[in-house]
Amino acid sequence: MRRPASLQARLLLVLLLIVPATWLAASAAAVWLAQREVDELFDTQMAQFARQLLAIDVHDAAADDTPKLKHLLHGADAGRMDNGDLGLAVWDRQGNRLLCDGRGRRFDYQPSRRGFYDEPGKDRHHDWRMLYLLSADGSRQVAVGQKLGLRQEMVWSVVTAQLLPWLIGLPLMLLAILFALRRELAPLRKLAAVIAARAPDDNSPVRADVPQEVQPLLRSLNALFGRMGQMLEHERRFTADAAHELRTPLAALRVQAEVLEMMPDDAGRRHALAQLQLGIARAGRLVEQLLALSRLDPLQRPQQRARLDWQHLIEHMLAELSPLAEQVEWRLDWRCAPEEALPLFGDEALLGLMLRNLLENACRYGPADGVVTVRLEQDAVSVLDQGPGIPPQWLARVRERFFRPPGQQQAGSGLGLSIVERIAELHGLRLVLRNRPEGGLEARLERTA
Repeated sequence: MRRPASLQARLLLVLLLIVPATWLAASAAAVWLAQREVDELFDTQMAQFARQLLAIDVHDAAADDTPKLKHLLHGADAGRMDNGDLGLAVWDRQGNRLLCDGRGRRFDYQPSRRGFYDEPGKDRHHDWRMLYLLSADGSRQVAVGQKLGLRQEMVWSVVTAQLLPWLIGLPLMLLAILFALRRELAPLRKLAAVIAARAPDDNSPVRADVPQEVQPLLRSLNALFGRMGQMLEHERRFTADAAHELRTPLAALRVQAEVLEMMPDDAGRRHALAQLQLGIARAGRLVEQLLALSRLDPLQRPQQRARLDWQHLIEHMLAELSPLAEQVEWRLDWRCAPEEALPLFGDEALLGLMLRNLLENACRYGPADGVVTVRLEQDAVSVLDQGPGIPPQWLARVRERFFRPPGQQQAGSGLGLSIVERIAELHGLRLVLRNRPEGGLEARLERTA
């Protein structure tokens, strides 16, 4: 059977199954307990009646006389005692019937019997409960019998009196449960209405009075709204920054194209064409970096995680950059075994992009015939150059997007270190920049903890 989609319907279905089932189990237990108590009560009364019969003198009584003590079994309800639900008989030692009533004439003398017995009748309504009792001197035997149907009537009377109010109240209880369910689930409906009425750009936390069990869901929902707000803010900032930064190189390309068109001689055209190609390369690099940032910003963790081979990655990056900086001397400074260098699991493509940006910066801002050193340690990876370094007052700001210290001669967009720092954060690393005493800059990647 398909489960209802509504939480209210599911809870109501469970309660509609549990409550009647519990009621039926309680009713069965009530019947069993009532039967036990009624049997115990009537057996006690039958035993008391039999002892009183043994105590009286029945020698002068007629055999068919009903003793006045018979009313003791059911109190003073003499009318009730005259029916056929009760019987008695008294015999002497030889089995002669000394006393009996109408039902007692049917009882057989059983000298070997002692205590209670159930005698089957022609149907379950005519079954008898018998008690045989012998006098102390063995001169008389008493038999007291009672129809079991009388006991069943008494049981059902007691059970009906107890369970009838509950049976009548059961529908009322189910209606009350339905009302309580709707009332207690009302905060969820209000929460759904509040969320449905929110504007698409509203990422503020949802304020709602919800049950304690729903509060973790609300906290997770608010956290999701917060992350969405950050992502949208990143997108807005990225779009604004990209539009601002692309305006300048595109304007420069347009100027270079106009200059190329107006040049009368071949030498001027070649120079203008070279500047145009340089501008295209710069614009292309800027677009690549913007696309890289747009891909990195939404990430919460690397999409791929594999053990990183630093030696292979560095050698691959150096092979790519060598044609672009032929006069630069590349050095690898191993301070530990290659397999022990910053043991790290991560996305090799992203880490390669991070390392490429550091190496390109070292080549661009260092001398043309300088030395770029890549140092690998057990807890860090560093790129060292022989350039002028960064003025101390700008060390903290060079990480900002599109920021470039004043007086820079090299072309750039101010995004390289932002990309490096973002990839480092995704891999549990931090970027440390410091000027070297002997000259140059050290960009160091080390563990955050």
